[in-house]
Amino acid sequence: MRKAITVVCAFLLFLSACNTSSPVGSGVADLGANEAPAADETRSTAAESAKPSGTEAAGGRRESDGGENLSAMETTELKESRNREETEIRNTDRVNVQIGNESFTLILYDNDAAAAFADLLPLTLDMSELNGNEKYFYLDSGLPAMAEPVGDTQNGDFMLYGANCLVLFYDSFSTGYSYTRLGRVENPEGLSAALGSGGAVISFQKQ
Repeated sequence: MRKAITVVCAFLLFLSACNTSSPVGSGVADLGANEAPAADETRSTAAESAKPSGTEAAGGRRESDGGENLSAMETTELKESRNREETEIRNTDRVNVQIGNESFTLILYDNDAAAAFADLLPLTLDMSELNGNEKYFYLDSGLPAMAEPVGDTQNGDFMLYGANCLVLFYDSFSTGYSYTRLGRVENPEGLSAALGSGGAVISFQKQ
């Protein structure tokens, strides 16, 4: 009988212990459930901090686009500048230049002085030597001069000094004089040899 009572008491104590431990387990579970959202909130906050705001992202694109637009503007300005230069210096007439048995092509620039020279053609001139780099001839009447410092001359340059001195350069050198550009000999290789070291008779005729 005592053994039965002892067994019953032990069973009751076991049940009591189980009932007592259940709330604790539930509390731990609840605590874990309550802590989970906090962790999620932390991760969400970190993600939001790492992501750039819309203004910053858009600003970055605008800065990038601005750089591309600036580059495009610079390219356009360069093209316009080159176009202006080509417009100011373009051929209006092609002139045959005969020196002895050698023939060259002179391309006249698009300006009033070059046009006035073209109106005088054909011409055969006995041009004089100067400085080992040019032949020159003084016309009886002047041309509309627009002299400017040229800095340097190139082999084949055809210019006007003052209002009536035609100059054909056959060597390249620096100069402080001002000239009006009339034209340039196309492919001037051999020009120096054809002109020689003294005076030269040169014929100019429109092609």
